[in-house]
Amino acid sequence: MTEVKKLFIALSAVLVWTGIPAVSANAVSVGQSCTKTTLGTRVSTRINKKPVIVVCRVRAGRKQWIRAAVQTITTTTTSTSTTSTTVPEPVVNYTVVVDPNDPSLHTITIEGMQPRTYSLNVPTKYSAATATPLLLALHSRTSSFKTIFEDSKILSWAESMNFIVAGLNGSIHDGISSWNAGTCCTNATTYEENDLLFASTVIDFVSSKYTVDKSRIWAMGHSNGGMMSYRLACDLSDKITAIAVVTGAQTDPTCSPTKPVSIIQIHGNLDTTVPFHGGGKLETPSIFHSVQDMAYRNLCSGKPKESSDAIEERYIWVCTSGVETQLVNYQENSHAWEAGYTEEILQFLFAHPRR
Repeated sequence: MTEVKKLFIALSAVLVWTGIPAVSANAVSVGQSCTKTTLGTRVSTRINKKPVIVVCRVRAGRKQWIRAAVQTITTTTTSTSTTSTTVPEPVVNYTVVVDPNDPSLHTITIEGMQPRTYSLNVPTKYSAATATPLLLALHSRTSSFKTIFEDSKILSWAESMNFIVAGLNGSIHDGISSWNAGTCCTNATTYEENDLLFASTVIDFVSSKYTVDKSRIWAMGHSNGGMMSYRLACDLSDKITAIAVVTGAQTDPTCSPTKPVSIIQIHGNLDTTVPFHGGGKLETPSIFHSVQDMAYRNLCSGKPKESSDAIEERYIWVCTSGVETQLVNYQENSHAWEAGYTEEILQFLFAHPRR
């Protein structure tokens, strides 16, 4: 008798996350409201005279302090002439489960967050002996990784050009998917979803299983997914080396990359969802100013090289260490992902590894 087995692959890892520092807060207790505190904030308190890390999360519809899943506290001491400060270092635990019916579908549960899903696709030509690029594909609001896969045909390109694709799904609230890219978009911004941690953890997990080319870790996004790509360039530049944005905008008000990130933005001049000159229903900034701002953050100097004709207008900022920032505005295109975009994106990404 044949036994049908369902294979569940569960992997767990521990990583140090220093994006939100923990601070001492002896007045905090588990279950106490944290309404005035930013979601994801971690503090050290004491329970039964023992140090415990708690985190501010939404539970049962309200913000409250919950006990962190992993209680590993590392202390570091910094001294001044008169005082010594001890700061516990928060630790995050995550688990990845592979769907038994679809091996590409992964569910990742990060400590303090709801489970999230992504599709991991490795080309048949992959070899552990060769460092392989990794691309994060980020869909538009209200859709999923299946949509950007279909619109961009990225999996076919990945198979022929030999790179790994992780198609991430945004958080879902009230039946609508979205990304917290800073000031856009709801409901991810309303619930202060930590999409940075989600993307960073996926990169770490994939890198632990495959030989990833650290000089070619990319994010590619459409609309709200493009905005999230900008946020990754802003706040995860130690890992992300280049991004491609289609009809998105830079909506991260605290953008502060620690390393330059090559950027290509493709837009449509007839876009009314994310207008080229800014505004619209999402009140997004000017696309030119979005890209120009990132060019300055990439330490580019001077004015861009400009060219235009009846089909497109193009701006190119050449920066240091092989970094480039580029904007292409197609005169007759709108908000959709058009044929030809993916090929142009991949030519740019492959041409701009981190040096």
